[in-house]
Amino acid sequence: AYLTALAQGISKEDYFGIPIPTSIIVIGCGQPDLIKHYKRFTSCPFPIFADPSRSLFKKLGMSLSANIGRVRPEYMKDISAPAWLAGQVSTVKKSLKDPEGIRKRDVLRGGNPMQIGGEFLFEDGEVVWCHRMRDYRGHAEVGVLREVLGLEG
Repeated sequence: AYLTALAQGISKEDYFGIPIPTSIIVIGCGQPDLIKHYKRFTSCPFPIFADPSRSLFKKLGMSLSANIGRVRPEYMKDISAPAWLAGQVSTVKKSLKDPEGIRKRDVLRGGNPMQIGGEFLFEDGEVVWCHRMRDYRGHAEVGVLREVLGLEG
């Protein structure tokens, strides 16, 4: 849901119009060979990389959590918690049936399902803004990212 909201909330025109040249990069904790499947199923236009060791996650202070959170974020406003869970299961099932999708053995290779992440803005190798998730649905809202990137206000 988040990558879809991000892709819809920051169009190519927006992306290439960011006042300071910027790259939006997604880093997951699954195996690298699953990236092409993940890109296809999420329609994510941004580069995706993998850190299966989770060393970057740890260095950036991101943790593990099974807490779904109390507040439904804007990017999931139309998705209830049960519907979200059903969607996760449905995506895996759909992928398993797709000849170009993941194989059954790959389901457990997507990384630690309790790993929560965050959003970071680096400038000259230094973190100048960050948002660490506190729960499973705790991404920074797309509107906040638009402000941080200079696309709003």
